[in-house]
Formats: sequence, C-alpha cells, structure tokens
Amino acid sequence: MSYNTIDLIDKVIELAHKRKEIYIQIKNNNSKNSAIKVIVNTLIKGIDKNINCYNNLKKQIKENEQLLEEINIIVYDKILFLVNQFKKRLVNPNVTDIKGLLDFSLDLEDQIYALFIDVQGRLVQKQEDTETNTYKIISDIIEEKHRYIKNLERFYKIK
Repeated sequence: MSYNTIDLIDKVIELAHKRKEIYIQIKNNNSKNSAIKVIVNTLIKGIDKNINCYNNLKKQIKENEQLLEEINIIVYDKILFLVNQFKKRLVNPNVTDIKGLLDFSLDLEDQIYALFIDVQGRLVQKQEDTETNTYKIISDIIEEKHRYIKNLERFYKIK
C-alpha cells in the first residue's frame, strides 16, 4: 500500500477534529461562563474553517493528479508514529478562566506548529525533496498555522 499527500492531510484533519472535541468539552465544562463559551465558539469556528480548507485541498489534489506524490513507507510510518504519539498526549485541560483557555490554546497551537515542522523535516531525505508538491503543501499548512498563531497572540494581548 502506498501513501501520499492526501494521507498526510487526513492526519492533519484528525488533529483538527481532536482539537475541536477538546474545545467542546471545555465549553461544556464551563457552561455558565459566557466569556469562555464565546471564545471557545470562535476557536471552534476557526477549526471548522481549517477543516474545510484541508478538505478543499484534498479535493484539488485528487482532481490534479500530478500533485499526488507517493510518500516512502518508512518515512510515512515514522510520521504516523509521531502524529499518533502527539494525539495520545492531547488531554482535556482543566480550564476555568479566559487566561487559562488562551494559555492552553496558544500552547496547543505552538505544539501543533512544531509537529508540522517535524513532519515536514521527515519528508526530506535528499535535497530534491524540498521541491516536491507534498513538501510545498505542508509548507503552506505550516504558514497558515503560523498566521493563526499570530492572530491568536494578538487576541491574547487584547484580553
């Protein structure tokens, strides 16, 4: 069985769904705190937007087969292990105030950003690998994650 860019995007989508589950649980645990609920709903909308973008990206790749590149099974296996280990560490925090929520959110996004950079690095076995479509797509995802973190940091400073 061969693995490709779509398989990586599926892993990114799984992480997004896991983040969404955590935020829903935070909202449920703080049902009487309207400020937390508003912020969590905003974070969830951002995650939903990301999921839609990832699904659109998958659709574009499927429609444009030259973008579809096979990933070495050994490399993919290492990436899969890394992502699965990361998902196991994702736990629902005990958030009771806005500062705790924002601290958790920033930390989580920073960890995911680092994970994506690690995944991208594992895709590179030789210099030419930085020119592959898979590498470029992961680069775009990393850039988008970086912008998201910067926006979250700006919001954090406002609060």
